[in-house]
Amino acid sequence: MVSYEELFRRIVSDKKNVFCLTLLRYLLWVCSLIYGLAVRLWLLGYRWRLFRRSSLIPRVISVGNITLGGTGKTPLVTFLAELLEVRGKRVAVLSRGYKREGKGINIVSDGKKILSNPQQAGDEPYLLARNLNTIPVIVGKDRVQAGRLAAARFTPDIFLLDDGFQYLRLKRDLDIVVIDATNPFGNGHLLPRGILREPLNSLERAHLFCLTRVDRARELGELENRLNTVNPETPIVECIHRPCFLRKLPDGPQVGLERVSGRRVVAFSAVGNPEGFEQSLVKLGAQLVGRMRFKDHHRYSVKDLERIARLAQNSQAQMIVTTGKDSVNLLQSSISDIEMWSLEIEIQVVRGLKYLNEAIDRL
Repeated sequence: MVSYEELFRRIVSDKKNVFCLTLLRYLLWVCSLIYGLAVRLWLLGYRWRLFRRSSLIPRVISVGNITLGGTGKTPLVTFLAELLEVRGKRVAVLSRGYKREGKGINIVSDGKKILSNPQQAGDEPYLLARNLNTIPVIVGKDRVQAGRLAAARFTPDIFLLDDGFQYLRLKRDLDIVVIDATNPFGNGHLLPRGILREPLNSLERAHLFCLTRVDRARELGELENRLNTVNPETPIVECIHRPCFLRKLPDGPQVGLERVSGRRVVAFSAVGNPEGFEQSLVKLGAQLVGRMRFKDHHRYSVKDLERIARLAQNSQAQMIVTTGKDSVNLLQSSISDIEMWSLEIEIQVVRGLKYLNEAIDRL
């Protein structure tokens, strides 16, 4: 099964000169010119102070990217929150809550217990609340108002602004841009012809670059040289996505990663980078006998789960594995006699941690 995102990526990256594909790419290129003009005018509006920017009393660390999702923002937010907490800082997370139900500001977690379900919170904020059980998580489209409410109620020292690079309305003290080293900028075009949200020169705003999946990157040196050309003063931190454990669904125990080794596995996901998830399973020794990919942030229906179960049964799979993010979007987890698990991952810094610590020390 091919998700809309995967189909889009194939269209924009396919170099075949088939007439209909060429025509479609041309139309997307025209649309990207219009989109690019709108983005540049929007950026100029903030540069010329035509649009108002607001501040919050606590320090603000933004974690964002310049491309469509799948770079690793959510696990990096988790890593930073835990790092700051170890250093004695009171932390709160602000997120938009993409594709959540309802409007307004919603407190997903007060740092003691989770107060919302995944539908009310959005999958990524809910996942953050589940993983950061001592840190408040607040969602709202207006993150300025959400921050003011959170500042009054929780008195944090630092806000972590999830997916905040384009949220220029809120001033930040540290702007971290997350870049997937295996596919940093796609084909170099803006949406919808490519995957760039902004022109590459917007990276001049970054205070720190965080490169993820560096262990799978083929041209890491070339990417770092390119970043140094755009923004020579900005340090680079290198990270990997490290699988931690498997969690039996729906609320079962955690087990070691060796459980998948040598076993026939069906994988399904609705994330920005499904290839990374599937490669992790293969690297752990799983025999991937089937896969299903859905649109990012997809909420699984009973019919979806029935199709996954049929694929697993037809493939004689011994396990069904999904991502931690997808696990919160399942209406149910008992879809067959085959065990279902989520693969939980974390960010591990392999180079440049001192740059991150120095940036935090300057706040």
